[in-house]
Amino acid sequence: MKSNLKKLNNNQVKAVVELDREDLQKYLDKAESMLGGDLEIKGFRKGKAPKELLKKHLDQEQVRALTLEVAVQDSLSDVIKGNSLDVLDTSQLSVENNDSAQFKYSILLDLFPQVELADLGGIKVKRQDVKVEDKEVEDALETIKNSKSNFVAKREDEAAEEGDRVEVDFEVKKDGKVIDGGISKNHPVIIGGKSFVPGFEDKLIGMKKGEEKTFTLTAPEDYFYKEVAGKELSFKVKVNDVKKVIRPEVNDGFAKSLGQFADLAELRASIRKGLTQEKNMKEIQRTRLEILDHIISHSKIEVPEGLLAKQLDIMVSDFDHTLHGKGLELGLYLAKIGKTQEELKKDWTKDAEKQVKVSLVLRKLAKDRNIEVSPEEVEMMTGQVVQSAIAKGEAGQADIDPVKIRESIESRIVNEKALEYIESRCAV
Repeated sequence: MKSNLKKLNNNQVKAVVELDREDLQKYLDKAESMLGGDLEIKGFRKGKAPKELLKKHLDQEQVRALTLEVAVQDSLSDVIKGNSLDVLDTSQLSVENNDSAQFKYSILLDLFPQVELADLGGIKVKRQDVKVEDKEVEDALETIKNSKSNFVAKREDEAAEEGDRVEVDFEVKKDGKVIDGGISKNHPVIIGGKSFVPGFEDKLIGMKKGEEKTFTLTAPEDYFYKEVAGKELSFKVKVNDVKKVIRPEVNDGFAKSLGQFADLAELRASIRKGLTQEKNMKEIQRTRLEILDHIISHSKIEVPEGLLAKQLDIMVSDFDHTLHGKGLELGLYLAKIGKTQEELKKDWTKDAEKQVKVSLVLRKLAKDRNIEVSPEEVEMMTGQVVQSAIAKGEAGQADIDPVKIRESIESRIVNEKALEYIESRCAV
């Protein structure tokens, strides 16, 4: 085998590979062995017939196709290993010669960019103490109580009051255009629950089933949804249903009704423990992100266009999947906000670039620290993920690709170990 590498830029190489008759014979033998292993011939166990007999029963077109596939895969793997190339992706495979004496092809190799990591010794991020206030426990208890409420339909001539549960169709516009997520049907609202723009629920008081109303409200300057913060919004609302909420009394009996608590004190203790675990997890995530921000800002990381484009495609695909879960379509969503998919990607470019840098930092750390994952770790988590997906109805056994799942899980575990490492070094 002969190979020649031509550097096109910092992150791309063109490889030209030549295989002679001897090389091709080796790959032909391998292809025949692979196909022959599944061949059943009368009088012999599966794949155990003499080699010459197996050859006669093989489909020669299949043999030729598999020989070329194996030749490219194996020879390219040898070239990559022999030149210590860190390959991200391959493209533009071109066969330049293919006969019994020589097989010659060229292929573009996209390489992972060089990453010069910052000195972790100079990065220190302070962990924040985690504390759960009594009010947080009581608020969580109130949420549980509300979830166990009963709803009693009110008469059609009875108006909605504070504390009632109503179902509404609504449409929200800013400057005459429907905002993102500004249309909903049969949306449940507890009047007084303060889950909407301030003032929205007050407008529902006094409305009856079947009534419609239009009104305007101004979102607070510090509203969490930045696109509408401080803006005047126009609402069109129709009430479809009004129910009175009957909430249970919170006592020892209520705690016991949840099935696993001896009394109210034990329920409160369990809530506090859960909130503490949740806060600890959020603090770990905050600390890690702050450390990564420091590492990225003090490291030399070049983000290739191809890697950035791939990350943007993943983000759009994930967003599309999220919309489908809500019964929406990406095309219709883009039409409503007046943007194209390319404009959406442009808006997300900064976030995508950061995500790529994070993945490159973690990958570099894993390589430098020889962070590896055992087959047992991968298999255990793969089993858990597959069983969970099937149990939730997210996928059937036939829809699951174990190879892709294992690759994804291996990457996830490596990243988690890299994050644990930077946390151990930089968090104080």
